[in-house]
This record gives sequence, structure tokens and C-alpha cells, in this order.
Amino acid sequence: MDFIKLNRETYNKIAQLFHSTRQYLWDDILLFKKYLHDEMSVLDIGCGTGRLYQLFKEFQGVDYLGLDQSEEQIKMAKKDFPNNNYLLAEMTNLPLENKKFDFIFCIATLHHLPDEISREKALLEMKRVLKSDGYLFLTNWNMDSLSAKKTIAKGKWFKILEHGFIVSWSSPKGEKIGERYYYGFDLEELKILLERVGFEVLENYYSKKGLKADKDTGTNIVTVAKLKQGK
Repeated sequence: MDFIKLNRETYNKIAQLFHSTRQYLWDDILLFKKYLHDEMSVLDIGCGTGRLYQLFKEFQGVDYLGLDQSEEQIKMAKKDFPNNNYLLAEMTNLPLENKKFDFIFCIATLHHLPDEISREKALLEMKRVLKSDGYLFLTNWNMDSLSAKKTIAKGKWFKILEHGFIVSWSSPKGEKIGERYYYGFDLEELKILLERVGFEVLENYYSKKGLKADKDTGTNIVTVAKLKQGK
């Protein structure tokens, strides 16, 4: 199955509902704010409805580009933040020039790639378009948490292969609209992957509502990386 295509089709289908449930920033995203500054260029990979832009409202001179493979999600982003730039593209093939961005955000997005080849390719593309002194920020769902395991046990999420999961999206009436693929990283695996493609990992931990947590209680993996010197 083409999971990248599956995710794109589902995010197109659920764009309106997704927009209505994504009006605020997760606490885990606010943790990145300490790295930011005025006059910055930002790439938001998997921008969805564009809500990440709220993180930059107190900064001056922000050059923001939101990128997503779902045209319907981008339509929602343009409604809420019409003055921003958006690009319809897939993260394993970024149609962007080298060393363009001070900061790259990949929020709840890398985990949608189904195999190591595509994940590595996406990170190499991020590395290519990131400035030499820039930062990469990632969050990925923690599929090993107790809450995730309970959801799987109830049959709401389905485990496929060794670390893959199918997560459905339902309407308020409980009708299934679509399914999305998620890959379940652990901390060490993600760190090794980032280092292999040329990143230095500065922060990498489980988090819940903006606070560090352990594998059982954390809902997200929060990661900060920069380019290795000489890479």
C-alpha cells in the first residue's frame, strides 16, 4: 500500500474537521520558542492548517513558508493566514534552494513516512535547505506510551508490521472518514537516524503537555537538532 498517498487522501478529506480541532498550539511546540529570534526564515513542513504561525506572532521580520502535500489543508491555512506563503510539495523532495532557512519545523509529520529510506531522504532534504547555523525542530507521536497501547488494545488503532500503525479519523458522529499511517519511533532510533544523515542532536526526550516525561507517560517525542560541524 502507498501510505504516503493514503495520508494525503485522508488529510484532504478531513481538512475542514481537522481545521476545527487545530486552533491552538500544543504545549510541546512552545518549547522551541527559546531558540527563535527576529528576522528569521522558517520552513514549516507538514504545515496543515498553518497554526504553527501563531508561534511567531511576537517576532519581527519572519519569512514563513508552509509546506504540505495536502492541497485542502493548505486551503485552510490560506484562509486563516492569507499573508503567508505556501507550497504544495512532499517532504522527500523539497523544490527549494540550498541553505535557505534559519529554522525548519517538522511537527507531527516525519512519523507519517513508512520506511527508513523515505525518512532518511526527507531528513537529507531538510539538511540541504537548512542554513549551516540553523535548527531543526521535530515532534513525533510516542506510540509506546501506555495511552497509545490502550488505544491499540481497544481496536481504535491498528498495528501493522513492526512499528507501523493505522490511525483512523472519524466524524463527530463516529463515522470513519479516513485512515493515516504512523511510524512509532523510539528516542535512540530517532537520534541514530538524525546523526547518520549529518545532524547533531541537542535535545531528544519524551514530553507530555510541555513537560519532560518517560516512555510510558509521554505523548510526544520532542527533538532539537542542528547540522554537525563540517557537514
